[in-house]
Amino acid sequence: MTLLKRLIDFYINSSIHVALAVLSFCFLTAIELDLKLSVYFYISVFCASVSGYNFVKYFGLAKFYYRALTNKLKYIQLVSLINIIGFLYSFSFLQTQSQLLLFFLGLITFLYAIPLGIKTPINLRSIGGIKIYVIAIVWAGTSVFLPLLETRSVLLLDHLWIIFQRILVLIVLMLPFEIRDLELDEAYLSTIPQQVGIYKTKLIGYALLIDIFILEILKHKTNRESTLVLFFTIAVLAVLLFMSTKGRSRYFTSLIVESVPIIALIFSIFLLN
Repeated sequence: MTLLKRLIDFYINSSIHVALAVLSFCFLTAIELDLKLSVYFYISVFCASVSGYNFVKYFGLAKFYYRALTNKLKYIQLVSLINIIGFLYSFSFLQTQSQLLLFFLGLITFLYAIPLGIKTPINLRSIGGIKIYVIAIVWAGTSVFLPLLETRSVLLLDHLWIIFQRILVLIVLMLPFEIRDLELDEAYLSTIPQQVGIYKTKLIGYALLIDIFILEILKHKTNRESTLVLFFTIAVLAVLLFMSTKGRSRYFTSLIVESVPIIALIFSIFLLN
């Protein structure tokens, strides 16, 4: 059991799980819009997600405690290095516009962890109230707008609805994390639970889930499978949000909640078969 726990911890801490979640969103977009994306695209997204998230999570530790790095962190650095190499290789096969968008999203990720000025410790993460929206926009840009650019698709109104839906899904997806960390987050972060409390945070989440449903109705063209997957995702998110409490186990959030896109993709594949 100890070995299994170590493997799960490494799987989470090395950002492999969150990268699979991002990748699953990309697959869901491709399925809904019938986009034909190359294997290099998916490799780029996965490798960029692993290395990007590890950079955000461990930049400070690697910088200030390099000589005292634990073996666990060194293994994570190795995983990050392998993914950086994989990203640089696959990146060269992408469309120019996709490369530019990935560069822009990478810059946002960089500024999320790195201070904005030489004499100030402020980065995007520490600016009160915007953390959850920055993450949602980066994920939506990666999992919806990037596949559209890579396939040179003409941007339609339905595509904008999908982008907005994905942003809202991601905001709701992150609410359990903010609820969990209510007593741990610094006051200056101004998270939603810090501002309105847990009960109203959940109400906001449920309202956003209703908005996602409304956006689905506004689309000019939908397909049965993708609509069912969306409703399934909304239902799962509603249940997980209801179960969220402060101080909840990180396995609930970092493993179960972040599995929602992966579970949705599995459900989508089941419907297609």
